[in-house]
Amino acid sequence: MRTPLIDAALVLTAALLLGACSPAGEEPAAGPETAASMEAAVSERSADMPAEANDTDVHFLGMMVPHHQQAIDMSDVLLDSDVIDPEVRDLAQRIRDGQQRENERMNALADEWRIDEDMELHSHHIANGMVSPGVYETFAQLQGEELRTRFLELMHLHHAEVIRMTQDQVDNGGYQPLRDLANEMIEVQTAEMREMEGLYGGVPGM
Repeated sequence: MRTPLIDAALVLTAALLLGACSPAGEEPAAGPETAASMEAAVSERSADMPAEANDTDVHFLGMMVPHHQQAIDMSDVLLDSDVIDPEVRDLAQRIRDGQQRENERMNALADEWRIDEDMELHSHHIANGMVSPGVYETFAQLQGEELRTRFLELMHLHHAEVIRMTQDQVDNGGYQPLRDLANEMIEVQTAEMREMEGLYGGVPGM
């Protein structure tokens, strides 16, 4: 069943794609990236990686950490604003805290595996539902109901688009603890998306 939030996300996706034709200064969001499309850019396998770890694991870490960081930053904007809706603020706090904990786990793995070059390579990509700098700047300047609505729209898209990459890790990753973490992410973010749909427009269960 389509909801107003899903319709808004579809419109937002189209707007981001049309951004490729926007004037200079508005950076368009890139399309989804997969492990296969990045294979040529992955550096030589680190000797510190476990034998079962593969390129999908490395790609997942490199892409997910900055993706999580943007969600953390977006949540901080909402939490530092004048938005008073307690349910939206609670959601933003849970997204912020949960993705910060996951980033700490993923960064610890990246440090252990010594894949700094790969992490740096992927850190500059705008993909899998991430918003462009221009869109983010506009978002960060909003207040009140406009910010509340925009947060739900952007975060819903942010979650929906990255789930595809996360599923690729579940299906094709070699390192089981990272596959388990990816599966947890899908479960949590899917539940959060349903919560956003209920909060959109201020009518729970909408």
